[in-house]
Amino acid sequence: MSERSPSSRRWRRFLLGFVLLGVACQGCFWTMTRPPIPDVVVPQVGTPTTVGNRAVLGGSSLERRDGYWFMVHTGDAVTMGAEHARLGGFLTQRAEDIMQADFQRRLPAPMRLILPPILMWQFRHLGHAIPVEQQEELYGFGMTYADRTPFPLNAYQRGIYYHGLHDMVQNLVGNPWVDPGIAGACTGFGAAGVGTTDGHTIVGRNFDFEVVPIFDGDKVVHLYARDGAIPVMSVSWMGMTGVLTGMNADGIWISLNAAASEGRNKNGPPVSVWVRQILEQAHSIGDVERMLNEASPVVTDIYIVADGKTGEVVAFERGQTRMGRRELRPDGKLAVANHLLSEPFAGDEDDQSMRTYTTTLARYARMQELVNEAPLSVERGVQILRDRAGPGGRPLAPGNRNAIDAFIATHSVVADATDRVLWVATAPHTQGAVRAIDLLGELQTAGVDIATWRATLPAGARAWEATPSDEEAAPVPAPADLPPGDLARRGELERVTRYLDLLDDAQAFLDNDAPQYALSTARQAEAMFPLSAEAKRIQGAAQADAGSRQAAKATYAEYLARYPAFGPEYFAVIRWLDVHRGARAAPTAP
Repeated sequence: MSERSPSSRRWRRFLLGFVLLGVACQGCFWTMTRPPIPDVVVPQVGTPTTVGNRAVLGGSSLERRDGYWFMVHTGDAVTMGAEHARLGGFLTQRAEDIMQADFQRRLPAPMRLILPPILMWQFRHLGHAIPVEQQEELYGFGMTYADRTPFPLNAYQRGIYYHGLHDMVQNLVGNPWVDPGIAGACTGFGAAGVGTTDGHTIVGRNFDFEVVPIFDGDKVVHLYARDGAIPVMSVSWMGMTGVLTGMNADGIWISLNAAASEGRNKNGPPVSVWVRQILEQAHSIGDVERMLNEASPVVTDIYIVADGKTGEVVAFERGQTRMGRRELRPDGKLAVANHLLSEPFAGDEDDQSMRTYTTTLARYARMQELVNEAPLSVERGVQILRDRAGPGGRPLAPGNRNAIDAFIATHSVVADATDRVLWVATAPHTQGAVRAIDLLGELQTAGVDIATWRATLPAGARAWEATPSDEEAAPVPAPADLPPGDLARRGELERVTRYLDLLDDAQAFLDNDAPQYALSTARQAEAMFPLSAEAKRIQGAAQADAGSRQAAKATYAEYLARYPAFGPEYFAVIRWLDVHRGARAAPTAP
């Protein structure tokens, strides 16, 4: 038998070294990205008891109400997490299935392999930045959840990254596969004193996050009453322990609007768990400001903060390295979209990019017009969040992203922070009936002592509970549900849904090199809503793909005249017209 050649031995040594290096790198990667494991024992929770639409397990309960789920969480953090998983895990699994399918659809195969480990490495500090109590809650959830996909990340690890999804998406804006509109779509308002019809503190917002439809159709109102913490009511989805829109029992409201500014930080807390921590501790806007200054977040956001006790409403613009503050105007009102207006961010390049590549300026201009028209009430607030016109009241087709209501809201909420009542729109988006949910009343029903929080109510709050001093005075009605939106009342929801489906179909034909089908399908959509800018854009793209350049130029000119939303598609049209020297209108967003 002949001896192996020196080159063969070198090759074997190289291969062995390469394998060992790979194993070492893998070990290093998984060790460095491993989240902290809380020093707690996860309890073995039993089987829920179901009565009607309500399931009860320990200190938690889950109830299907008319258009939404209502979930109560009480007790210590780890037990709350475990009961959350046992009661609501079925909805979390549905959402995971949808998110994974969407991930497969949106990204090419190589990116699906490369992006997750890159994000895991970039955000390896997320778990360590989460407050201990919420680590315990997430751990209780993850270790109890009936996990169908535990490899390569278990449910606890995935839960940490899910709670950092807002931060990750914003961090990715600017990459070609991420639409900046995803990180710049929410619109909100605040008003108090002379800015409202009864002097109460009124706030509201649309949370536009269209990636997971179940988050709209199966939205969850969570009531967290953790031992030793201020109770918090949050509007989100199942499996979410953080807060994006919420109010605590002491009348402090916080909601988040995505923004962008220069400066980088990878070591901050995920903003949703940060807001939950703040609401569980804050008794005043001063407390909120102090806590916002105590840590540096991963991404920039605008925090609309209200105190129903004092009538203060502030927009804190918190970047990774700076923070600005906007107060109510002299007329007692405030409008917020996704760009920064406080002095510390003047001239910021990333903020300018947000203004340039998203619809924030258009939505802000329209919100300003609407809040300026008259004092705010809950009813007017709901109407404003359902507004589908552009600045100046310009008519738009449904789904146009220049509108406050672009038919993409995951949740739409108005709150009377003085009375501590939320009004939450049921699906679809803003158009379902709006349910009144009394924070203090729900706490009392859940068996939580509310004496401390009732003692902080300002004069004039919860007038429906007072006995009229005058026997002839009419009693003040208790908070009531509000009716569905105009599309629902007129029976037009199916037509709008069909129109949006046609646009999706037309775009799919375009993406799959079938321009003639794209053209005819887009024309069907336009016939349903003749003001549609998107239908015209797809028609122009189909004509360009088919080689009909002159027709495409004329169609694109019509598209630009219809007040299209800024975004990747808009700028693709501009580039095409520049290359082919087609006449084009100037950008139309304000």
